[in-house]
Amino acid sequence: MQATTTPASCSQMSPSGYHPSMTFRFYLFSALCTLCIMCVDVAHANDVEPRLYSNVPVGTNFLSVGYAYSSGEVSFDASVPVQDVDGEIEVMTLSYSRGLNIAGRSGLLTVILPYMDASLTGLYLGQPASGRRIGWSDPVIRMSVNLYGAPALALQDFATWQQRTIVGATVSVGMPFGRYFDDKLINTGTNRWSTLMQVGASHQRGRWTLEAATGVSLSTDNDEALGDNTLELDPLWLFRTSLQYRFRPGLWAGVGALYIHGGATTLNGIERDDEQRNWRLGAAVSMPLARRHSVLFRVTEGLASRFGSDFLTYGATYTYTF
Repeated sequence: MQATTTPASCSQMSPSGYHPSMTFRFYLFSALCTLCIMCVDVAHANDVEPRLYSNVPVGTNFLSVGYAYSSGEVSFDASVPVQDVDGEIEVMTLSYSRGLNIAGRSGLLTVILPYMDASLTGLYLGQPASGRRIGWSDPVIRMSVNLYGAPALALQDFATWQQRTIVGATVSVGMPFGRYFDDKLINTGTNRWSTLMQVGASHQRGRWTLEAATGVSLSTDNDEALGDNTLELDPLWLFRTSLQYRFRPGLWAGVGALYIHGGATTLNGIERDDEQRNWRLGAAVSMPLARRHSVLFRVTEGLASRFGSDFLTYGATYTYTF
């Protein structure tokens, strides 16, 4: 965040005539770095995501354009002089996926390019403050492999295949190529590599499909946080589950939940008590528009948040299959 009339730096965020101590500035900077991490992670699949493990024909391509709008409150611990912080984040994504044959098992390679507009408003030392950043966020490459229950099938063989139980694994890599300024507190890029590893299962019975997955997100250090400071992020653990109902081919609806634990930050070797323990609930509907065309609508809501974002998110994604 930055004061509405001054550039975004720690020394320039305070009200006129006030100069915070180094310790005071440290806690403020550390907390806001945590906030920036959460803003960027909105675009990086820390969300309720149904149908993560499903079979697709080998050689099938998916081109998608998505939009998501998130708004809500952000909470910090009592040592931080920031209050009543609200955020609005808009994310446009362009993604491409292709079905693969990996040692006889079906797989899916996905590349995601997000573009973000993040705005924050609140009170800093009792004074109104705000900040905004627009630009490319970190691109993500994701590889999903179905280890059991989903053989690699050509398109002509896929129509007669029936799902039972699928067990799969997913690895997503976030690359530090997003827009990042080492003298700004708000950025759309993170200046760090991140890896999200998940294992999960999907079981279909009749028109119902139940999915569950667990995973961990690991990140490298950002050694250019507001200059040459080093910001570390602890592993972030997650558990997600969803239940879907298929009305007919291409038309389905589902609900899901996501629990996130961990992700405490350390700045220049000093740890902060900002570990996340957050719950989110979501719903999604996918419907065909025409042959090869479909659209997915989704909404997610934060149920409980120890520290971090408590956002309500609306999103839509159009997909062309070829």
